[in-house]
Amino acid sequence: MKKVLIDLYHLPQFNLFKNAILSFHPSEIDIYCVNRGKLLPVVQYELPGYNVKCIGDYKHNKGMFSMIFKIIVPRVLELFRQIRPNTYRFIITAHYQANLVAKLKGIPNVAFIDDPRRFVFPLLKFSADEVFLPPFEKKFKGVKYFNALKEWSYLSPQYLKPDPSALKAFGLEPKSYIFIREVSTETSNYLAQDEGGILSISKYFPSSVQVLISVENKAIVNKYPDSWIILKEPVNDIHSLMYFSQVVISTGDSVAREGAMLGVPAIYAGIRDMPANEIMIKKGMLLKLPPEEIVTTVTKILDGEITFHEQDAFRQMLFEEWDNVTTLLLDKIKEKGS
Repeated sequence: MKKVLIDLYHLPQFNLFKNAILSFHPSEIDIYCVNRGKLLPVVQYELPGYNVKCIGDYKHNKGMFSMIFKIIVPRVLELFRQIRPNTYRFIITAHYQANLVAKLKGIPNVAFIDDPRRFVFPLLKFSADEVFLPPFEKKFKGVKYFNALKEWSYLSPQYLKPDPSALKAFGLEPKSYIFIREVSTETSNYLAQDEGGILSISKYFPSSVQVLISVENKAIVNKYPDSWIILKEPVNDIHSLMYFSQVVISTGDSVAREGAMLGVPAIYAGIRDMPANEIMIKKGMLLKLPPEEIVTTVTKILDGEITFHEQDAFRQMLFEEWDNVTTLLLDKIKEKGS
């Protein structure tokens, strides 16, 4: 029996596809990924019994040249070797590499993305049978749109039931702390961004503010204030930890959007201007700020000087307005991969 293949290149992509993956028996689907950040251990932790293949390792990433010639090119060649028409009936991604191989081998494939970057986006449109984007104001030729952001596939109230017991391991009470995510800048998305944006301002946070922080670059974890709680990945039920926080701050765009979709006041402290972020900014749940403005803004949020939508009412509004992304994914697999 031919299988479905899902190729993952970044941890938020796994979250996008997780509920769709779990709807398949492990014998019906293969998961390919790259060893990048915590992607591989999280996938292995979350999908016991599923066939997970790791192709490519970001330990070789020392800059743009090494990323292209030590990771991307070898990975595409290995995907070409492993992906066969007699093995896979359908390929779905949020990237481009497996789509390119699928096109060359005549395998039906689609991609769901939210970051139409230069260079990668034209290659993806060339490779994939269909490319789906969220409802951005700027429209692109040759793509289709779904009415949601990709994070809604796992953050919708239909799938996420926040559990306050997740806080017990950290000795925290609901709405008594802020959640911070500090991403590494050693990937193509963040090469132009300074490392440690939150670290650079950490000493200015009031000592009365409890902080729970996820740090991607483990080499700098000991530089944050001693009172801050450092998460050790993989984290069980991280979205409950975010949901019950007072504010979510992230130097990466995905976690900032997640916080906003969870109905938590969210701050994006990175440098990228993304249409996906703009959707949540216009809905009034996400701010984009340089690091030097964050502490003052957080203080105003905690003091009630800056207000946001009521949490559950906002999530209900999104639930009524947006598509069920997981259902859309499964319908597309059924339509194209039968």
